[in-house]
Amino acid sequence: MKKYGVTLALAAISVAVWAASASAGSPQVFSLLAVSGNPQPINGFTFNRAPQAGDQFGIADTLYTWAGTKRGAPAGRDQGIGTFQNVGKTSQTALFTVQVYLSGGTMFVQGMARTINGPSNFTLPILGGTGKYTGAKGSVAVRALAGNGGNKSNLEFHLLP
Repeated sequence: MKKYGVTLALAAISVAVWAASASAGSPQVFSLLAVSGNPQPINGFTFNRAPQAGDQFGIADTLYTWAGTKRGAPAGRDQGIGTFQNVGKTSQTALFTVQVYLSGGTMFVQGMARTINGPSNFTLPILGGTGKYTGAKGSVAVRALAGNGGNKSNLEFHLLP
């Protein structure tokens, strides 16, 4: 009887360790609502004309928790620069460099993305961070929310373990 008790205990511990390692290996995913502010123009570019390669624009958003359709509590802010690289009639490629400030630390996001004239969806890599995000790796999916005057986006963070 003792032999079966030890076997069951070892089996239970094995399952617990396996479950813990499986959950530790899963990415941490969370979504935020980004509401764009009014960043200062860079070198006079204010979107009052079609962009040209080299034009830059400021990024300054207030971040809120996101519950699918409702804005939640304030969660932080982001600040950065977008620089147009290639410009076409209906789409552009831009380099985004953004620092995300959240409770407990920051994350640094940088990458190229293709944007279209209108709401755009793209994914950028997370290259690192500070505080509880030190060494952060993963990605953030940016999805423009239509019907909001172009000033709201959903940011879905996928942090690797």
